[in-house]
Amino acid sequence: MRRYLVFITLIFFGSIVQAQNKYPQDYFQSPLAIPLISSGTFGELRGNHFHSGLDIKTQGRIGQSVLAAAEGTIVRVKVSPYGFGRALYLRHPNGFTTVYAHLHEFNPEIEAWVVSEMKRLKKNSVDLFPPAGKFNYAQGETIAKAGNSGGSGGPHLHFEVRDTRTEKIINPLLFGFDIADTRAPEIGPLQVYYFQGQNQPLGQKEYRSIAIGKGKYGLAGSGVVEAKGPISFGLYSIDKQDGANNKNGVYGLRLFVGGDLEHEFKMETFAFAETRYINAHIDYGLKACCNRSSHRLYLEPGNALSAYPRKAQAGHIRFAQDTVVPIRIEVLDVAGNVSTLEFELHYTAANEEVLLEGPNPERPAESGPVEEGVWIEHEKADLIQGPNYELGFKSGTFYRDFVLEISSTDIPKTFSPLFQFSSLSVPVHRYYDLSLRVQHLPKGVNPQKLFIASYKEGKYVDYEGGTYKDGWVKCRTRQLGAFTILADTTSPSIKAINFKPGGNLPETLSLRVSDTWSGVDDYSAFVNDEWIPVYYDAKTSRILIKTKHWPELEGSKFVLKLVVKDAKGNVRTKKWELLNP
Repeated sequence: MRRYLVFITLIFFGSIVQAQNKYPQDYFQSPLAIPLISSGTFGELRGNHFHSGLDIKTQGRIGQSVLAAAEGTIVRVKVSPYGFGRALYLRHPNGFTTVYAHLHEFNPEIEAWVVSEMKRLKKNSVDLFPPAGKFNYAQGETIAKAGNSGGSGGPHLHFEVRDTRTEKIINPLLFGFDIADTRAPEIGPLQVYYFQGQNQPLGQKEYRSIAIGKGKYGLAGSGVVEAKGPISFGLYSIDKQDGANNKNGVYGLRLFVGGDLEHEFKMETFAFAETRYINAHIDYGLKACCNRSSHRLYLEPGNALSAYPRKAQAGHIRFAQDTVVPIRIEVLDVAGNVSTLEFELHYTAANEEVLLEGPNPERPAESGPVEEGVWIEHEKADLIQGPNYELGFKSGTFYRDFVLEISSTDIPKTFSPLFQFSSLSVPVHRYYDLSLRVQHLPKGVNPQKLFIASYKEGKYVDYEGGTYKDGWVKCRTRQLGAFTILADTTSPSIKAINFKPGGNLPETLSLRVSDTWSGVDDYSAFVNDEWIPVYYDAKTSRILIKTKHWPELEGSKFVLKLVVKDAKGNVRTKKWELLNP
């Protein structure tokens, strides 16, 4: 067994070395002039996407100098209240592009150009492509200051390496960056999935794993999994690096059944178009109920992610006769640290198929709506219609065939019943069309203010959007669950935070903006009726206005005006008469 462990470790290490040999090991330098400590790894399991880069700690503060990882030219500059926030894209002569995101500000020459473009376009969110060769930098030059913009959860630098030609993202840790990591991944609960018929889910059971040595794990209790009929596995695992206790993602997993490699997952590279397949890769129901992302060690039928050197289908573990077989799951990080979970599978071959309880998993033969349940085939387009609802699915909207259960109930202060279309635990890959019929429209309510809202446990959760036409409200969404129609007739609110008329003005003015229903959609600021650039920090609901971007002021007073509009066209305007700073 010891020789076997050494052999497997060498295989893992060899696969990492092979991946690293594809990429230059001494071309890029660190993008920060401080020790690199990761707070998030490439391929980490995030909400609806795999993490596309390396998150690097900035010692808990904004303003660390961000350095060009190699010589190159800036080819893209983006400013957004969401996602990457302020971001730079630096193209290098060797065929790679590095990305630097969640920045606080760009270096002075880039910042001046971006502000001038914002003023020219009169747009606060911009996606700009500088003229070729406008911004060239040598390796190690400062290109920005690290920050907390966009969807960042705290000060850090999001760093990516992309193949310039294909735009595929590559694990930055395969390029030789020096991040200390001597800690093996940690292994959590094991999921056992049971199937019947054409690999239709029958149920699942969880087993608790326990550490029995350095990097070695077993199952609590007897250490044995009992199964009748076809099964597959899933596993929760995280990785921690030296110097931090962040629960980072793992680099790879391998499933061995009786010594044979059945399934492998490896986060070396992927395309942005693939990232939502995370919802097929993880146990999405477990995520929805318990906020835990567990790796499936098999493929859902509609999972087209390219990160599987070895692929296994659902229910792939099956034997023709009763047997006992050893199972081994190996988890590794990029540094080559490996953890293993070993146990025995006691398999009893089923004499006959066990039928699922509940709705018959066959498409109803009759046409028209089926209120109790409709059989959905994930590879086919479908239009599901009822008297007061319509759902239009394209092929590939879902990852597997399933029964779409439909019900409705009346709730107060809405303009339609609350419709339940299956549940949030069913992942949706592609946008689909959702239409609901307006049941009653009180006099004086503008139908153009109606929208479709998602609910959870009887309460409003989110704005799904929608347009009104001929008594129906239609939107596009990428989730199932509960939906109804509401109206948004309320304008956003605006409140000054750190300034007031007659007081001293700070370098950056902060204002709180919020909207109850459809959310802030557009915002513009003016000084003496001249448009000025502002930044909207969506996660904190703040508008930030830097006085250095204002026009030259004449006289002792001036007027600052902020106009905020929500997604349903409700507008709030507020003015302040202020003293010239």
